Amino acid sequence: MNKPPPKRREKILQSYQHHLREVAGLSAKTCRNHARDIGHFLEAVPIGPALELAKLTAADLTSYLTARCAHYQPSSLRQVAGSLRQFLQFAQQQGWTNQPLSLAVPQIASRAKHDLPVYLSGQQLEMLLDSWDGSTAQGQRDLAIGLCLARLGLRAGEVAALRLEDLDWRRGSLRVNQAKNSHPGQLPLLAEVGKSIAHYLRAGRPACSYRQVFVLHRPVRPMSAAAVSYVIQRALRHCGIQVPRPGAHLLRHTLASHLVQKGASLKEVADLLRHRHLNSTGLYAHVDVAHLRSVAQPWPKEAKL
Repeated sequence: MNKPPPKRREKILQSYQHHLREVAGLSAKTCRNHARDIGHFLEAVPIGPALELAKLTAADLTSYLTARCAHYQPSSLRQVAGSLRQFLQFAQQQGWTNQPLSLAVPQIASRAKHDLPVYLSGQQLEMLLDSWDGSTAQGQRDLAIGLCLARLGLRAGEVAALRLEDLDWRRGSLRVNQAKNSHPGQLPLLAEVGKSIAHYLRAGRPACSYRQVFVLHRPVRPMSAAAVSYVIQRALRHCGIQVPRPGAHLLRHTLASHLVQKGASLKEVADLLRHRHLNSTGLYAHVDVAHLRSVAQPWPKEAKL
């Protein structure tokens, strides 16, 4: 199989990354992930050394994803398929293809349980928040991080990116540089969260020149998203709480699930979580058992002959 010339492939990837960054407004990390997936695709598809995308067929797309089944879990393969759909839409817009090939990318099946969010019960959440020792600098920091995740629904990357100037104490608001698309957003700084952050800044945060709110203490340096997530993983182990995917995102799922159970609409939850599409919030509908029962249709009785 002939591989496309590197210069041609790089030119396509650069053009696509510019589109993702400047038009779609995605974050640098998301752009890199998409470019990685499409780079692998362009290296593998048999469309000639000139990389003539117009020669692509639906069979090529199916064969490519089928070949990847041996190397990816279903959830990862779905992400690759999603990257491929977006790229093919862009390719058609650019005139590189004259067919809506994005519609030909096969759907990746998986068991429903992989799509349902795992979340903590109310008792487990309070146990987790109570596990941090507020008399120590690390405990003050970790509690403030936990509250940002559990009460505001922030992502680990958004917590790590918080800067001192993002806190508007007068207005009681918090500016969030969203991890998914780098667009700033505003959230109310709940009293419980603000009090915990302020206590950490006054009594626990070491003196340093870094503008990030949360820092590692030994040695002093800004926290990464992985470090934020590790704070939650460590606390879950300390509490003896076992979940399939421990980490910061668990608390975001917990907040959304509890809100739905208390009667919040999916639109309200989507606004809080800053989802761009309501479909992203639909997976939380399964936790609203009472509402699902009210809309469920009775099973038809067996017809009598």
